[in-house]
Amino acid sequence: MEVSFKNWGEAVAFISQRTDMALEGMMALSAQQMVDQQVIAALLASHSHLRAAADAWRHMASATLPITHVRSLQNDQPESVREAYSERVAYWESIFRKAIPENE
Repeated sequence: MEVSFKNWGEAVAFISQRTDMALEGMMALSAQQMVDQQVIAALLASHSHLRAAADAWRHMASATLPITHVRSLQNDQPESVREAYSERVAYWESIFRKAIPENE
């Protein structure tokens, strides 16, 4: 990719835009990783009992979300980061719902 600029302002704007995009992408990955770490911790804590793992994860998520995650995912974060976090929570919730039969 070849890039040329007419002045320093254009160069700074280009670099700022690329930096912002990269930071936003990294923050979205971090939000997803936060959810994954909760799920893994819940699975490890409950060993082979999937229902207990699902319950433990939901408990951990509800206990930690109001205290730490919401503060870091409020308006000062890009919408894509909040969406990534919510999508990952929904993904794991769907995994647990599929893995645990409804009649149990």
